Amino acid sequence: MAVGIQQHQTLSRGLTRSRPSACGTFVQNLLMLLVFCGPVSAAEFDPAYEKGDVISPEIFVADKTGSQVHLSSLLVESESGVNVLFIFGGGDLGSRQPGHLWCPDSFEDTHILRTLHGKYADMGVNFIAVGVAPVYHSEMLGHKQGVFLIDAPESKDYQSAHQAFVDSTMAAYDSGILPVEPYLDAGFRLMFNRSPDLAPRAEYGEVFSWQGAFRNPEETQFYGVPGFWILDDEGRVLAAPFRGNIYHPHGADVTINYTFGDIDKVLQGLL
Repeated sequence: MAVGIQQHQTLSRGLTRSRPSACGTFVQNLLMLLVFCGPVSAAEFDPAYEKGDVISPEIFVADKTGSQVHLSSLLVESESGVNVLFIFGGGDLGSRQPGHLWCPDSFEDTHILRTLHGKYADMGVNFIAVGVAPVYHSEMLGHKQGVFLIDAPESKDYQSAHQAFVDSTMAAYDSGILPVEPYLDAGFRLMFNRSPDLAPRAEYGEVFSWQGAFRNPEETQFYGVPGFWILDDEGRVLAAPFRGNIYHPHGADVTINYTFGDIDKVLQGLL
């Protein structure tokens, strides 16, 4: 994804930036906060999901009220046995980005989502949209730096940012950008960046073994959204994930790894 600024950096032992950028400077500052204040210990992580894998039944997201919802409970709603999971950069915290979303690449892929939904929803395909929070650049969107990673959920700063995240993500639904009511991942758990340098503080809470299992192990961007996953009712991955579209590279290369036609072809073969 792109966030309106260049962020194609590689995370290995440290943070290596391909060129100077505001986002790079911000994340360097966030790294110092995380290291100075002490990151939470991460679990031994599950392998990244691939075609044929079954996702963990413990994976959870949240609804707009903040109630925890297990992803597996959403999959059983499919009439056809086929679910399309769209993981995207969610609400812009009220900063007036296109479509109310902080990630312009995700905004572009909502065109694919709407077209798929228009064609397949009446055929029993279940659509699930999960918006992830802008955990690495919340300051650039008008809220405390690193608030989703370093503040306790009961803190005023966190609650303010979280409510803005919920409201702006729901605004994308209310305006028709998202064709289904979205779920939320304020902790960036589904696409969790497993780099030790980016481990959250203890206030974040427990880091589960399944965090980051939807993330491409070769991903060099901080976020790695958007992406489409096709799952059956038991959570089995039915096709290789569709991910890595970069429409707004800001100095790097435009990358289109999939189109509506690619996902459409897979769904036709499953129904």
